[in-house]
Amino acid sequence: MGVRSNIYGERPQEYEKFDGCVLDKYEHNGYDDSDFYAVCWDEETQSVIEIEYDTTRCGGGGSCTIDATEEVLRKAYRYYRNIGRIRFDGRVNEEMAKKIEKGDTVQVVKGRKVRIGTVGKVFWIGTVKNFYSYRDEERVGIEVDGEKHFLPLEYVEVVNWQSRLVHGRRRKQMIRNYAVREMPYWCRDVFARTFRPAMY
Repeated sequence: MGVRSNIYGERPQEYEKFDGCVLDKYEHNGYDDSDFYAVCWDEETQSVIEIEYDTTRCGGGGSCTIDATEEVLRKAYRYYRNIGRIRFDGRVNEEMAKKIEKGDTVQVVKGRKVRIGTVGKVFWIGTVKNFYSYRDEERVGIEVDGEKHFLPLEYVEVVNWQSRLVHGRRRKQMIRNYAVREMPYWCRDVFARTFRPAMY
């Protein structure tokens, strides 16, 4: 049956094209009213879209049935996997490689307190109150030749962070995990043979 809507007495005929393409549905609760949405596969745009099919703001009587076919589920999974690949290769992989942790060797890249180019080892990472801006600020403690310095976190960078970029099988697994998490909860097991929730 897919999606049927009658908001304001209008029944959009185009909703019939989503028969067999409804992946999920959810309710968005506002201050006074609720809106109801269907998550559907759109064959024309080859993407997953959301459709409002009912609301408590007016008379409606819409309905939604989750009826996605196996073929539609595979298309949705490939769609999310492609998004995951773009995000991972374009942003996430580099962010993970540059993430500073205790024990990392870092280089000072900004500021005046410690000379730019100085290399040290991280012994502390934390958040402190900046008494000039009255905001919390992430800071890092580095040790250089036995001397300890405390700097804003953005003033240092992991040395040779490029070597920490993820490649090969682990990269594919992390992209796959993203796609599985984006799929509706009721069908994740179909695609989650090697799913690892703790990863990206």
